[in-house]
Amino acid sequence: WTKVGWCMCYWGGRPTEDWMFSTAYAADAAWNDAHWEHERFNKLLVEGRAELDPKRRREIYVEMQRIVRDEGGTVVPIFNNYVSACKDNVKHGPHIAGNWDLDGMKINERWWFA
Repeated sequence: WTKVGWCMCYWGGRPTEDWMFSTAYAADAAWNDAHWEHERFNKLLVEGRAELDPKRRREIYVEMQRIVRDEGGTVVPIFNNYVSACKDNVKHGPHIAGNWDLDGMKINERWWFA
């Protein structure tokens, strides 16, 4: 997967921008599929983690996303939209994770039959 010139893989979402960028796009990330390195991106990654002002942090992550889009080694052909459905007797808490199937793979912990 990370040893060939071209491959296709599946990425599920991560709860924060830092988590996704650190896992898949940081120069030293073990799962950096494209073996991509970008000096400005990696500098912003560290800055974004330390930034306490939400508006400024958002600006940093927007710039990072633009860098990945314009100069990164990833092709994103689709974005999945997870849809869940069940019978009325299946219950869950007030929130459902939207980043993975089966309520973020927590269905056994957060769902029950009424």
